[in-house]
Amino acid sequence: MKLHFSTLLFVSSLVFGKEDAQTKKIEELDPILIQSSPLNTNLFESTKAWSIISDEKLDRVRANTIGETLANEPGISQSFFGPSASRPIIRGLNKYRLRMLQNGLDSFGVSSSSEDHAVAIDPFLIDRIEVLRGSSALLYGNSAIGGVVNIFDRSIPTQSHPEIEGALRSSYTSVNDGWNAGAIGFVGSDSFSFQFNGFTKDYGEYDSPLGKIKNSMGESSSIGFGSSHIMENGYAGLSYSKYENTYGIPGEHAENESRIELESDRFEFRSEIDILDSSWLQSIEFSLGYGDYRHDEIGKHHKEEDEEDHEEEFETHATYLREGMEARISFLHEFGSFRGVFGFHGLLNELKIQGEESVFSGASGANSSISSEDSMKLAFFLTEELDLTEKTRINGGLRWENLDRDYVGISGREDSSFSASTGLFHDINGSWSLGGNINLTERVPFCFELYSDGPHHATESFEIGDSSLSNETAVGMEIILRRSLGKVTGQFTAYQTQFDDYIFLEDTGNEQLVEGEHLPERKFEAAKAEFRGLEAEVDWLAIENTGWSLMLSAFGDVVRARNETEGTNLPRIAPARMGVGFEIQQEKLSFGMNLNRVFKQNRISEHEQEEGGDEDHEHGETATAAYSLLNAYASYDLNIGDMDGEIFIRGRNLTDELAKVHTSFLKESAPLPGRSFEIGLNMKF
Repeated sequence: MKLHFSTLLFVSSLVFGKEDAQTKKIEELDPILIQSSPLNTNLFESTKAWSIISDEKLDRVRANTIGETLANEPGISQSFFGPSASRPIIRGLNKYRLRMLQNGLDSFGVSSSSEDHAVAIDPFLIDRIEVLRGSSALLYGNSAIGGVVNIFDRSIPTQSHPEIEGALRSSYTSVNDGWNAGAIGFVGSDSFSFQFNGFTKDYGEYDSPLGKIKNSMGESSSIGFGSSHIMENGYAGLSYSKYENTYGIPGEHAENESRIELESDRFEFRSEIDILDSSWLQSIEFSLGYGDYRHDEIGKHHKEEDEEDHEEEFETHATYLREGMEARISFLHEFGSFRGVFGFHGLLNELKIQGEESVFSGASGANSSISSEDSMKLAFFLTEELDLTEKTRINGGLRWENLDRDYVGISGREDSSFSASTGLFHDINGSWSLGGNINLTERVPFCFELYSDGPHHATESFEIGDSSLSNETAVGMEIILRRSLGKVTGQFTAYQTQFDDYIFLEDTGNEQLVEGEHLPERKFEAAKAEFRGLEAEVDWLAIENTGWSLMLSAFGDVVRARNETEGTNLPRIAPARMGVGFEIQQEKLSFGMNLNRVFKQNRISEHEQEEGGDEDHEHGETATAAYSLLNAYASYDLNIGDMDGEIFIRGRNLTDELAKVHTSFLKESAPLPGRSFEIGLNMKF
């Protein structure tokens, strides 16, 4: 009935909106520029598939984590290790193949190392998210072989603020009794701008169709400030932020009341200077970031038999420490018909893991025990573009990168990688465009893939690395058809990526005994692999009358991932999806609904299946049932003195459907939240 009702709404809107839509004048909008691109490429003219989430759209989808915020974008799913730890997954690729950036620089967290590690960026006060699907290794390094999520805030002002400006945001969520509130403010003069911000969140265990999910509560807070010197030909600014996040780990970890206490300090310097007196050099961009990160993994002490009469105490099982500095300098230039950018990129990084539950413990003897990794990454990159005709443009680029690593306990290692790409854009008729690219990317294995040898309790497995693993190589191609003008806009994308030496965790069929617990053994292996898929999204301004309008939308995606060496499916690949929705805007009132259908996923890894295992056993991969999520939102614009804003209400999973995320290791014990309502207030002054 749910799907039939949504289809009826959709078709009815098309019928009533068709005649009116044909009579309205088509207006050309300002081009949307990609800030992550050093050439500020127009989104319509990009040869790669980008998504930009900002303004009203970001306000509608903003959730507790970056992964959940992006989960309904075409080609993007989430890991969902509870409501506090969820990374995006782009076209089936995650962790070491996906970079999480903040204003173009590393977030300096450790979320890529484990599913229970939260991203060290909260979406509450961010201004914009840009997502690049497919390889973006040319600019951001070989660990971006699968894509980039670049989160922008306004921590460093880029324009003058001679008058006081700011924004306030607060909301309450019913499903977890969650409260949050935050503010950002700007003040300054014509040549100097200052910014300050802060927020706090507090939420309890969330409700689901299975009941209350134990140990899923959390609290977080952040405070930051920044300043800039605004010049006629650019700006230079500095910012600081402190982020704290304490959250429980649901699932099998709830019994011991396991939690993670995270703390991150981050400094950032950015400058963009236009060169006014050069015949070839247009501008110089420089970014520098420093991060100091720590989190402690805490749980109840395991009692021995002679300790039964003692009160249970909490202990720290593992501590992750990361300190790093990243810098990038880019020179935008123009030589004759060529436009492009060349530059240098460096990343200094120190990672330490302390405690008895380190994945580097050397417990099985397969690898030596290590406690830290000190690394230095240096790279050179170049990209150029050329107009062949007024409507056709080509681009190309390359990157060479060297990674030098030192360890405590074993000898060091030095690796290098090379990446190259070429793309083509063709403007068909001003409204339609065709783009495409071919890329070759090498990725150096991460230390976890090389030297792991210990229990990984987040996935309840024993992981073993392979120090003989070589560079992972990917050859990918992508074709994009876009429509950017008219009542109907959208894009259709088809892609394929072929991997050599694709590194993944494979179940060996053995077990390791750790503190009386038998954990399935998984080993990092390399194989030939293929990823291919389709993505589509479309918006139709069906009705545009004086004072109100109706927008219809639809999206869908599917990805297939195969281990070609063994002829099997790769594990935990997101299922196919489709969704439809509408939005009505009438002067100060906005209202919309969408229905997303996630199909059954039974293309699972044969190695991860456990014959005869029950459905609640989460160690192996099992098929996941389909589900549908019905969501709605409404907002009303407010004007109070010099302040403008809105009061809003959002409803998620209105039918209280049991929704298990196939890519999650906790899908049986921690499904998506049940029916939820959020009411909030956003104000700008």
